[in-house]
Amino acid sequence: MKKKHFKIFKKLKNNMFLFCSAGIMLLTTGCSFAGVTYQNYVQAVLDCSYHQNYQAYCDMTDHTISEAEALFLNEKISLSTRIRHYYGIKSDFISEEMIQQYDDFAGEILKQTKYTIREVNRTGDVYQVTLILSPVDFWERTAPEIENYYENDFTPKYSRAKTQQKADMLEEVYARQVLRILEQSLKELDYLVPVQYDFTIGTGENSVQGTTWQEIDSILLGYAETASES
Repeated sequence: MKKKHFKIFKKLKNNMFLFCSAGIMLLTTGCSFAGVTYQNYVQAVLDCSYHQNYQAYCDMTDHTISEAEALFLNEKISLSTRIRHYYGIKSDFISEEMIQQYDDFAGEILKQTKYTIREVNRTGDVYQVTLILSPVDFWERTAPEIENYYENDFTPKYSRAKTQQKADMLEEVYARQVLRILEQSLKELDYLVPVQYDFTIGTGENSVQGTTWQEIDSILLGYAETASES
């Protein structure tokens, strides 16, 4: 029986930036700033993406509540996919119900994100926006316990599986235990050192560059921290 390897931790720590967040990028369209401050717009986008608060965003854009909900859903699924990749969960071998539970967990993480708009100042033809982002720490908090479970519990059972079918069935067991550890970490969630992030919006523009939102996403959800680990 081929042993499953735990190299996914190190490998994906170096590749986290390769995954793009679909939700954040879509938030850059359909916006009109007539009578609306740039600060309120940025706040509304953040709240829609992470805290599942849609109304302010819809009030200052031509998006419906249903469209805003879809943006949060995309963000949630993106995070769920990252989590499963990072912890070596084979999504093809686990149930749809289990995947949904990971999606739900990701949604709870999003709602716990912390961000503050420090200031928005106009300089010439652009607005300079300064954010204070507090990255979540659940990646660092959960990795040691999950790695210990993998090495000392899952791997021996996987190695003893007499058929590939039985080995594949153990993937659901692994995913369930990882989720249990992740859910426990949510009760103790803390934050890494806050990061200042600056970007600009041109006067008269009706959107923020997609790459900007990807970078915010990466910092806020701790992707930058995991990608920088050796």
